[in-house]
Amino acid sequence: MSESILRHGVRAAASVLLIASGVHATAHYRAYVRADEVDAPRRALMAAMQAYEILPRWHVTVWTMLAAYSLCFAILLMFGGTLLWWLGKELPAARLRPLAGAAAFVLFLGVALLGLLDPAPVQMSILLIAALCLGVGSAFGSRSSRVPVDSR
Repeated sequence: MSESILRHGVRAAASVLLIASGVHATAHYRAYVRADEVDAPRRALMAAMQAYEILPRWHVTVWTMLAAYSLCFAILLMFGGTLLWWLGKELPAARLRPLAGAAAFVLFLGVALLGLLDPAPVQMSILLIAALCLGVGSAFGSRSSRVPVDSR
């Protein structure tokens, strides 16, 4: 039970999120930016989504909204991975352990909500793997140094 296990778990979760961000950004580019290479049924679906405006004043269509959510997902994965990587290197173990535990809890909760409300296997597996890495690092990492009450 050492600090290295804690830091390794946080870095592993960060790596999962950063790799998933790159994979998703590549898929986003192929689906939304280079959309000219698609077959006829998909092109018809894209045209229908582009014809339906959600916010007419701003010309936001279902297609642009879906593309924005896809891009936001990649950006949030990148942000979360970068943040965890940086905090995993710089934060003292006494502060990193509760952060890893809280992050694991939030990710597990997110996976549970996705599973109950709208199962999405790819997104759920990304979040679950990151949550497991954080959970293992938090559970088996350094327990010896707790944060003193007066230092908060």
